[in-house]
Amino acid sequence: MTIQKAFGRYLQTGVSMIETMLVLPIMLIIGFGIVQGGFVYQAQANLEYAALMAARVGASTSIDVGAMAREVAYRMQATTGIDGNDGDAVSNQLANISVEVLNPTLEMFQACGEQPSYDDSDCYLPGSCEIPYFGMPFYDNDALICNGASIQDANILRIRVTYRYDSGIPFVSNIRLIGESNLPAANNGTNISAVATVRMQSPARLTLNNYDSIYSSQ
Repeated sequence: MTIQKAFGRYLQTGVSMIETMLVLPIMLIIGFGIVQGGFVYQAQANLEYAALMAARVGASTSIDVGAMAREVAYRMQATTGIDGNDGDAVSNQLANISVEVLNPTLEMFQACGEQPSYDDSDCYLPGSCEIPYFGMPFYDNDALICNGASIQDANILRIRVTYRYDSGIPFVSNIRLIGESNLPAANNGTNISAVATVRMQSPARLTLNNYDSIYSSQ
């Protein structure tokens, strides 16, 4: 009788080990997923603010995409913990940031763009380099149509910022939360994005430097 009880307990112990081996990976993935979700939620909140600040920079710099990307990197320091004085770290961080210009579109520049009154050496379309922004209330919306939009709508800057966030959480840190972006392929990190909209405070300018960002969003 004693031998049978001991043998029964041995069998139950073996079954418990098998059950643990089956359930443990699932529980780990669930746990990691919860932690990952919290980190990504925090990064998303920071990115929403970073995108707004970047759009404000772009609105005052005639859509300088490089300046907007640097602003995003600066604002995301709360998430990344990168020292802004570390040039190499900031440069690596910029590789995780993509800024796409959704408005004004390339067609708006072609329809309403004007020849700038100053240096146009960096213009992609010298004759249609800038969309005028001064004196918007006095423009006739019916007379000046920018590819189906008014001149006022053409002076709204809308950008989409995509950021590759690597939480370092095993198994789940590579899950994609959005569709394809124009960020280069990488083996680690989750792509998150945010859209921000502001009104231009300087002429919208289509240059050799920001043409790819505007064209890629079409």
